[in-house]
Amino acid sequence: MKRRLFAYLSPLLAAVFIVSGCGRVVVQNETARRSSSGDTWTVMMYMCGSTLEEADEGASDVLRSLNCDLPENINVVIETGGSRSWHTEDIYPDYIQDFVVQSNGIRMINQQGAMSMGDKDTLCSFIKRSSKAYPAKHYMTVIWDHGGGAVGGVAYDSKYEFDSLSLPELSGALTEAGIKQDIIGFDSSLTSNIETAEAVSLYADYMVASEDVMPASGWDYKSLFTYLADNPQSSAVDVCKKICDDVAARAEDENETFLSMAVTDLSKQTMLSLAVDGAAQAMSACDADIYAKRKLENLLTRPGHLGGNSRWEGYSNMVDARQFASFTRSLVASPSDNLMAAVDEAVVYTRMGKYHEGFGGIGVYLPSDRSAANTDQYGAVATSAGYTEFIERSFTDKYSDSPAHMSYNELMADNAFTATSDLNGSFVLSAVHPEVIKNVGVSYYMYNKTDQKYFYIYTDYDVTYKPADGTYQYTVKGKLPQTNGKNVSMQLVSRNNGYSIYSIPVTMGSDLCSIRVAKADGGGYTVMGLWKGVGKFTAMAERGVTKLKLGDVVTPVYEVFNEANRYIEGRDIRIGLTGKLKVEDKRPADGTYIMVYSIEDIYGNMHQSNAATITSTKGSFRLSSN
Repeated sequence: MKRRLFAYLSPLLAAVFIVSGCGRVVVQNETARRSSSGDTWTVMMYMCGSTLEEADEGASDVLRSLNCDLPENINVVIETGGSRSWHTEDIYPDYIQDFVVQSNGIRMINQQGAMSMGDKDTLCSFIKRSSKAYPAKHYMTVIWDHGGGAVGGVAYDSKYEFDSLSLPELSGALTEAGIKQDIIGFDSSLTSNIETAEAVSLYADYMVASEDVMPASGWDYKSLFTYLADNPQSSAVDVCKKICDDVAARAEDENETFLSMAVTDLSKQTMLSLAVDGAAQAMSACDADIYAKRKLENLLTRPGHLGGNSRWEGYSNMVDARQFASFTRSLVASPSDNLMAAVDEAVVYTRMGKYHEGFGGIGVYLPSDRSAANTDQYGAVATSAGYTEFIERSFTDKYSDSPAHMSYNELMADNAFTATSDLNGSFVLSAVHPEVIKNVGVSYYMYNKTDQKYFYIYTDYDVTYKPADGTYQYTVKGKLPQTNGKNVSMQLVSRNNGYSIYSIPVTMGSDLCSIRVAKADGGGYTVMGLWKGVGKFTAMAERGVTKLKLGDVVTPVYEVFNEANRYIEGRDIRIGLTGKLKVEDKRPADGTYIMVYSIEDIYGNMHQSNAATITSTKGSFRLSSN
């Protein structure tokens, strides 16, 4: 059980929600069931309402749809809890309640005092109770709520300080329940990953889950239960495919941009874990030489990130496992090939949106930088000792006696990063020891006369490395991205196949949000929508994106140059008659700007060069020389 202190959350997020009345969903009388033939199924839905119910009635929306005429051989049991308020009459936050689905709604069959849905005993007792009351040939457990990746777990109970089921707790609950299941499903974000698959692999045949953020529209339960009623002989794989196809259809109807559903054959998990361990050991061996270490770390900047990946929206620290392997194969060929083959064999079906094309369907933990790493917590959920060692070599000082790390310490002792500029727009970074550099970008800041501060607006990674003299060279383009004609802060969060995904920090009403924006390679920008990001102290990833509409007002937020964790709000941006934000590269507004090289070294530490000054006057963008 992972306890999180709700007091740490922003007051803007700690709103008290009021229960609103709604139509009758919970019914009192048992209805007659139609006769049945074929296999028996019992589906157990563990519905942790959390903020999804409090803010948006998300759980209640699902419950309102569940007036399903199920035959006697199909039973659906739902456990509700985990929320400080409910928008369904006769469902109460002070109780854990069990319901069965019938033709005219849901009927309560059990009620007990409140317990944390982030406690393994709550999940375990629900599975035991349901499987005993409704024995079947086939079992499926579905966990509905937020997810938080390998470290964050799943099912965040807002009544209990956002306590969640860690992966060891999830595994423990399934062990004690003692029911081998056909399917473990997660209607939650960031749950299709190798670590979660490892946690549930002994207790189910297949896992169906979302690799990235779960679309807000989620699973289509009425369609799923109708399918089971009409096709009780279906294989577990076919049922999982049905779930994925329904999620894809709903996401398309709702114009949801996050779609990354996958089905994993859990009988292949042992080979997948062994492949991860083999690749990790090969990558750890790169610590024997600083040049091999540098090449490896450069390659690891390329896999597509899942969930949050910026200071503002938070860090999920998950990447696509297949891309992780494909980008490292030039350095550790055979182990990476083995990992790709293992992913392809384990993941038997995917439905990916356009921003996830080329993803393998299953993620793996990889921190974005040292400040984002949760290495202590990861050790408890890692798939192998070899992968744990690899993470520790990259993001801690535990292996500071390795040849590469010792060389790094020696080189950093007299290293310096110096940037020079000229009137032709050339900005050059020189490093005494460039071999310690992992990733480089040029960051722009604009001067605000009111606050007399420079605010961050954009980092351009279109930088060329010149190995002959060990310098990085950048040419000022004279354009920066703007939103509705205003400079905003844009942070790169992922490079997915053919797209760069950016995050613009904003507030909307009382909500802290990010506007997710996709830029096609060689093309324009597409605004994906508002996303509330990842809880700083919970790792809870919000589901889906919210589309902007006419009349919405967002307020850009800017990070202050050289003042850690200080942010300033800018001027409001109002959504006009088109109902859209427009992001485009334009000549910057008149004023003074500075740019610096932002440098990440091979052990995830961040550095900055000296600044160069730019003036923008009537469309002319001029770099000063130094």
